[in-house]
Amino acid sequence: MILKHATLTTLSAATLWLSSTWCLSQEPDATTDESPPAPLPPAIAREKVIQWVETKKLINQETEKWAAEKVMLTDLIELRQREASEMDKVIDLAKERVDGIAEQSTSLEEEMNTRRAWRENFEKRVTALEDALIPQLAYIPDPVQDKIFEAVDRLKDRNDGGDLQGRFRDVLAILNECIAFNSKLHSAPEVREIDGEEIEVDVLYLGMNQAWWVDREGRRAGIGLPTADGWVWQSRPAIAAEVRRTVDIYTKKEAPAFTTLPIATQASK
Repeated sequence: MILKHATLTTLSAATLWLSSTWCLSQEPDATTDESPPAPLPPAIAREKVIQWVETKKLINQETEKWAAEKVMLTDLIELRQREASEMDKVIDLAKERVDGIAEQSTSLEEEMNTRRAWRENFEKRVTALEDALIPQLAYIPDPVQDKIFEAVDRLKDRNDGGDLQGRFRDVLAILNECIAFNSKLHSAPEVREIDGEEIEVDVLYLGMNQAWWVDREGRRAGIGLPTADGWVWQSRPAIAAEVRRTVDIYTKKEAPAFTTLPIATQASK
């Protein structure tokens, strides 16, 4: 499961931020004649300072992690560009020596062997990336699948020895979308079959690790979990009100506030 633990801290930071925003919105207007509220008790003030410090720490950790992941992707892209550039140089050099192929046949053969060896090595690396990615496709949620379905179809029907650049480009496209989705919360309307009935629900994704769903009326709800066979959607009516409230807060239909949602470690069997 890709970057499963990273987004758990994101949920905590987002929840604390929602709470801080709500608290600030409750402060009295300085222009009114009302007396200012009494100072916060030391224990509460200390707790708020601790929460603020923890939030800053979480933000810094997420920023550093994203910076590291961005560097990794940049390195992969630069590697592809360098390798493509080297291939172009070999091709250009081969074309320039066509007129003198009789005298330079031995040298040209060596160059072609080098090019062939480079291509074989690059193909092995691309194939290894594809082999590692294919088993993870089932864990990718529908909102991401909708963006990368063409690349996924080509990946599943890959032709070893085919267009290496295209294959590598598809791998990068899939990874880019997964990393972007896995870095924060996402909310999306979806149609799900619940208890044999298709209903329209709002789904709140915790990256690619877990999701909560709730119907528009806030009566039916549950959780979604990724498995090797795809996402499994479970019904948990007891959490309907809290999930509905959380989705409304996330979509800015309600004021920021603390919410509590269940976290599952694995899908029920």
